[in-house]
Amino acid sequence: MINNHSHRHRDPGIVIASAQDRTAELVERLISLSSQVLIKKLALNDRQWAIWDSAKGRWKSNQAGPLLPKMARSSAFFPEITPDPIRPHNLSTLVHVYWPTTGKLYRSNFTWYSEKGEGEHHFTINPRTEFADISPASYLLIFKPKVLGEPYQALTVDSADDDLTEYINEIFGITTSFTFGVFETKAIDINPLLTKLRQLASQLIAKLEESEAAFEIFVSGLRRRSPQAIAAAALEQWKRDTGILHFNPYFLDEPGDVLFDLTRVREFALYKEDEAATYGAQLVRALLGGGRATDRRGIVISLIERFDIFYDICKSAKQARASRAGGSFEIHMTSALKAGGVPHSPQFVFDGSKPDFILPSGAIYENADDRRALALVLTLKTTIRERWKQVVSESTGCPIFLATLDESVPGKTLDKLENKGITLVVPEQFKKSEFAEYAQRASVITYFDFFEMLLRERSEPWLARGIPCFGIGP
Repeated sequence: MINNHSHRHRDPGIVIASAQDRTAELVERLISLSSQVLIKKLALNDRQWAIWDSAKGRWKSNQAGPLLPKMARSSAFFPEITPDPIRPHNLSTLVHVYWPTTGKLYRSNFTWYSEKGEGEHHFTINPRTEFADISPASYLLIFKPKVLGEPYQALTVDSADDDLTEYINEIFGITTSFTFGVFETKAIDINPLLTKLRQLASQLIAKLEESEAAFEIFVSGLRRRSPQAIAAAALEQWKRDTGILHFNPYFLDEPGDVLFDLTRVREFALYKEDEAATYGAQLVRALLGGGRATDRRGIVISLIERFDIFYDICKSAKQARASRAGGSFEIHMTSALKAGGVPHSPQFVFDGSKPDFILPSGAIYENADDRRALALVLTLKTTIRERWKQVVSESTGCPIFLATLDESVPGKTLDKLENKGITLVVPEQFKKSEFAEYAQRASVITYFDFFEMLLRERSEPWLARGIPCFGIGP
């Protein structure tokens, strides 16, 4: 008799080395050893084949591996496929793949089931552990070796790993509309910001050569723009690019997508320029300022002896980046509410909690009867993770809406939010995305839906209480 438990956990991989950490440094090393990199954003079935459904006694999907589009074949990324002798409409090839984060080598198959259509390509026999517990909208990366006969290498990048996901997006130029691509490694810029910042580097070098005082004055004068200034610059950039001169959500087809574009794309790019300039200059000062030797020996001594200073600078940069997104999101949401004529009280403190926004006002919220009849809570989280638990205490007898820019909230978290009566608000592109788990959830709505709901359900009772709203007065 077959032991089903042991059978379903049998791993066909062969251990050939110790498992390595999933880091940007590992990705850079794999790029250096490769001629091409295949990247796919993983859909639901691309992950569920690796998850065991205990209630049904089977895997959640019989796909047996991620599905790849036609380009995986037409780009000649994998070795040439050949017909199966018995079923010639099935064309396949053996691919030896090493997964460094597991330390195991797999004899994988890349198969085209041609009778099912041009896009039916399966990549099977892989480590289930790389797919089973990762979040929606995660990535699969496969690296084609430069040396013929060497194994391919592969790993997954969990979208819950914000730092590594941002790194992958940056070096490969990935946007939210991305689904699949094959990249030539010789065209990949590991440091995409260098070109734009070389002018600053030249200025720093010139000031160092001029005098210590000139260098110190120049570095001390470098300042990051305020969150409000960067948000305003991002909004002006968006207006120029789109030709839309307002930010009224009632005149935008996809207001959530605009919020994502402003906060996570345009503004983040502007922020990184300021970040590299200011913190980079501080690192130069710590390394070379104060008349320290600039030869190789002097630089090595500075790096070792002043490590704590470098660490503190990098720690400050990381903390500032982590706090940036939330403030940016709040600034742009405030602009949208004002432009749409939505009455609100920001950061209203009541009974120990402080939601981002109370609609229509804090005064309404303070009265229990008015709160039940007229109020709602709108709170913002750029990413959800476990931080949604903070939101529960913010609602006492009125609907609560949790607005996010996160594509990767897993189903188990959506279940918990729904059980707590929290409605999740997501960008329009994510609600209909095959990579997110939002499409069939009634408790997940778009920003367009949210603003339309306010206009449809709230305008009449708010106006009846003498509260101007949506550009209408009592």
